[in-house]
Amino acid sequence: MRKYLFRGVVAVVAMAAVTIAVSCTDDGNDGASGGNGNGGAVKYELSDVVKVFGFDGQNRYAYCPSVMATDDMTHMWFCGNPDENVFVDNIYHVTVASDGTVSAPVSVLQPGGPGEWDSQHVCDPSVVRGEFAYDGHTYSYAMFYLGSSLECYYNEIGVAFADDPDATEWVKYDRQLVSKTWTGDGDQDLGNGAVSWGVGQPSAFSVDGRGGIILTYTVGDRDGTRVVWSQCDLSDMSAPSVGAPRKLVTEGFWNLSGNPDYTRNMDFVYDPVKSTVYAVRPLNPCPASYPSYIGNAIEVASITYTNFKNGFGGWARMLRVDSSATGFPRTHNAALERDGYGQLFSDRTLDVYYTVSKASPDVEPSDGMHAEWTYDIYRGTMNLE
Repeated sequence: MRKYLFRGVVAVVAMAAVTIAVSCTDDGNDGASGGNGNGGAVKYELSDVVKVFGFDGQNRYAYCPSVMATDDMTHMWFCGNPDENVFVDNIYHVTVASDGTVSAPVSVLQPGGPGEWDSQHVCDPSVVRGEFAYDGHTYSYAMFYLGSSLECYYNEIGVAFADDPDATEWVKYDRQLVSKTWTGDGDQDLGNGAVSWGVGQPSAFSVDGRGGIILTYTVGDRDGTRVVWSQCDLSDMSAPSVGAPRKLVTEGFWNLSGNPDYTRNMDFVYDPVKSTVYAVRPLNPCPASYPSYIGNAIEVASITYTNFKNGFGGWARMLRVDSSATGFPRTHNAALERDGYGQLFSDRTLDVYYTVSKASPDVEPSDGMHAEWTYDIYRGTMNLE
């Protein structure tokens, strides 16, 4: 199953090959205001574009990466399905050597058992280093992820732990870290057959090298779709602290129609030297043609850390990535290269990882022809100098 967030609802391609076609809207009434609709000039270009990973020759998908660079190699976690033609999300891990050699993919996190909160899907990883005490052991890495207990909606956020980024098994925290925004065991009905999406698509970076975390995530409910952030202390998981969510500032975000844009599905990296936060996000609206539930462009932008936390000021556009750069009609589910703590790895370059997809008429929502089977992960470099 694929889950994509729009305005409090989700487009789904179910295992029975039934599509709920919900397009991204372009009214942009979930955030920014004012401005001239262009967000300023894009000053950077994407170079050295290469394919990183795909399940070549198989009806399987690889998308939504989380990337951790080290001096020796790059670690990448992403969403993938174990069995061909079956829409079930696992979280996979690969390493990429300096010569581009990619290790064999390993499923390191799977859905929980029957009755567990994440029994259907686990997806959208975000990995960060720190010190996290859980069940008598202090772990060095936390993986935040989206989990789902229902086939289509009802998304929530969990966290799992490991001692090493190469871990083939991660120890799950025994409950949701961030629950959906409504009470009760059922979906939140929005009327006209629509239900709320929940919370998910987490991205986290460390603020103290230990248990202090800024956790960002997407919310989709009766109040619309938006990205929020919380100040967290996960140093002692017997009493984790997750602060009240604060809506991300959206000033400076414009959609493809030139209107103020709303936010969803973002990844972040923090530069403590320049006190700057970089973000990558999808641009709305999505195309009308199949697959109408993913976009055709992403954008990299920056804001001062002070403005990020205080909710004022605006984002500066840096880079737009679309078919002219990728050669594919869809560009979506992106991530930024980070170090282990979610901070900028290089002060000279920023690598952008993104998912590509084919579109109609090359794909269609039918057996063996789904767009998802064309999802591969690519990388390009943005020079910061």
